Amino acid sequence: MSLSACLIWCLDLEVPFRNEGERMAELEFDDEVSRVVEEFNASPGATRRRARILETLALKPGHRVLDVGSGPGHQALELAPAVGPSGRVDGVDSAESALAIARQRCSDLANVAFHLGEASGLPLDDGTFDAAMSSQVFEYLNDIPAGLAEMHRVLKPGGRVLIHDTDWGATLWHSTDPERMARVMKIWDNHLVDPHVPRSLGKKLADAGFRNIRAEPITQVETNYDPKSVSSVLMQFIVGYVVSQGMTQDEADAWAADLRELGARGEYFFSMNEFAFIADRP
Repeated sequence: MSLSACLIWCLDLEVPFRNEGERMAELEFDDEVSRVVEEFNASPGATRRRARILETLALKPGHRVLDVGSGPGHQALELAPAVGPSGRVDGVDSAESALAIARQRCSDLANVAFHLGEASGLPLDDGTFDAAMSSQVFEYLNDIPAGLAEMHRVLKPGGRVLIHDTDWGATLWHSTDPERMARVMKIWDNHLVDPHVPRSLGKKLADAGFRNIRAEPITQVETNYDPKSVSSVLMQFIVGYVVSQGMTQDEADAWAADLRELGARGEYFFSMNEFAFIADRP
């Protein structure tokens, strides 16, 4: 499951949590979550990120490419033209509702297919793919080595893997109340398994048998408040989540209002550091 299908939002819904260990409390992917995820993926920042991932994969016509944690299918839709009618895009996700959206989004594309499955147990044959990618999925995995082993297994010799994740500890947001900001972000860290995956991903890729490992930054920087931006939609996610975890609605709303007011005064600043790790299967 990707960020699109696995982010844990409460929003305005009263939905029971699914608790998985001490770090993570998870809401099921539902229609309201789907709506906000669509808004997030349509933002200029998310669109630029997908374009960067596509460029880095360096796909060719006829390639077969895998998207692990394909969510509602935005990346798969953009991968399909790169591999052409002689190629194929396969997406795997563990959320049925995300797969339904993805299948509808790509319904006119004969070279795209989606499958229900987990990153740690891909429902695909050995040595099938020329390239495999995963965007903001591994930060949610309890067993990263198993997920990397599966991507290694389904790649052809000489195939390329791309793993994209965020280091949430490197997220910066200007606020008039730094202590409140720190409280909010500390709670937010609990929505995933490892908020600092990029710091250890290179070694894990090597341990999984990948070679020629390198990393490239993908930085989101916003100096103006825009209701359609990555950070603005992220605010909705964060407010819902921190309230669901015990912060008062008034405090969470005050946190978001402060950021919007800074935007109105021309003092807005947001930066989020993401990293794409690229490696080859020998």
